[in-house]
Amino acid sequence: MKKKSFLIIFSIALLSGGRMYGQSKSYYVSATGKDSNDGLSASSAWRTIEKINSYDFKPGDSLFLEGGSRFAGTIKLSSDDNGSVEKPVVLISFGKGKAIVDAGEGEGLLAVNTSFIKIVSLIFEGSGVNTNKGSGIHFFANDSLRAPKNVEITGCETRGFSHYGIVIGANADSSWKGYDNVRITHSNASENGNGGISSYGSQLGFQHRNFYVAYSRAFRNRGIISKTEGHTGNGIVMAMIDGLVIEHCEAFENGADNRCTAGGPVGIWVWMCRNAIIQYCVSRDNFAGATKDGGGFDIDGGSSNCILQFNNSYNNEGAGYLLAEFGALFPFTNNIIRFNSSVNDGRKNGYGGITIWGAAAEFQVTNTQVYNNSIYVDDSKIVDGKPAGITLLGPHFKNVILANNIIVTKGDVNLISADTTVGVSAFRLVNNQYYSKSNTYPVQWGRKKYNNVVGWLKENPGQQLKLIPQELQPK
Repeated sequence: MKKKSFLIIFSIALLSGGRMYGQSKSYYVSATGKDSNDGLSASSAWRTIEKINSYDFKPGDSLFLEGGSRFAGTIKLSSDDNGSVEKPVVLISFGKGKAIVDAGEGEGLLAVNTSFIKIVSLIFEGSGVNTNKGSGIHFFANDSLRAPKNVEITGCETRGFSHYGIVIGANADSSWKGYDNVRITHSNASENGNGGISSYGSQLGFQHRNFYVAYSRAFRNRGIISKTEGHTGNGIVMAMIDGLVIEHCEAFENGADNRCTAGGPVGIWVWMCRNAIIQYCVSRDNFAGATKDGGGFDIDGGSSNCILQFNNSYNNEGAGYLLAEFGALFPFTNNIIRFNSSVNDGRKNGYGGITIWGAAAEFQVTNTQVYNNSIYVDDSKIVDGKPAGITLLGPHFKNVILANNIIVTKGDVNLISADTTVGVSAFRLVNNQYYSKSNTYPVQWGRKKYNNVVGWLKENPGQQLKLIPQELQPK
């Protein structure tokens, strides 16, 4: 009986290509292939994305797409295509150059509840912002019991999509799971509508866990002129994540076609995130497109325990570094901006190198520290408004401290600009250093304008400046 059972099992294993014993396979897709081929070598390759979609990959399988060739359609993956911890499924180019997935008006790759998978060195192209209706690489979690996990996207390029180049999403019901352990590295996202790289989910919770975005660029994602509700043209914008690192990334020339006046795009930012770090990044030459934002970096609504550090921001229309609470359901608290530089940000709409805004008394920026940053701002190439070293919008802050920052100005700009007066329990300056190349130190504090910091301090004694440079002493 044992011998007979063994023969039956062995025969089944042979018929299934040995898959019962965990053997992985490599499949090839070529512009000169045929879908009637077995796909197991470059000389017997498949030809179309339709053939790819008809097959369920197994742990350890690899799909090789011919470099330099163009394949029309949307690659579709599901939980039936899952790899395993030790044997991920890999999609990758082979030969010379990268394979191109020509998505037309659809998505480049759509994966639903797919785990343990790597997308490597592929190009995804949409038909353009005005005609496309999807994203380049789109992973979506739609499982109430298990979180899909272990997704790696590296060396990929995404362009020409109306939504995002790369986006990781979750069901709008906060009780459903998001993705866990996602890595996006060495990838470019450009010429897309809503933005370059992003994540989304329910605003009622932090569904995603443990994301890493590094050595990637988001650029010339101009936005969507026809869309006036909801900002477009972001670089990297991540949301609904607990545990995130963004480092060594660059965002530039995004947002020019944004036409939403309620809010605008930012180069690199987070909202509704916990325990996020953005570091060693550059965000430059980004646009507002309309009346809001267009800045370099931002910690936004509902975020807590987030840090911006060791970043460079310059020539942005909006704030270099923005702290903003728009009215999220989770508190904006315990965030830090430190060891960053801002050069000539705030070119439009009167933003500052550092800008802080709380929407209302119930939506405050609280328990936040901004320290050891360097800010330079002058009056060259201003689109409109008057930029400042520090800009405060509204009085809705609590225990916000700016300490040990260096602020340098030149020309007709404000050192500090606040549209309303703010008490020291809400906002306090401590031991910051100020220098004006034009020997002017104007402070706008509510309706009153001061010609120098010393005059402002005399009427606001709770604001302490431990060191007063000689040029700031009363004449």
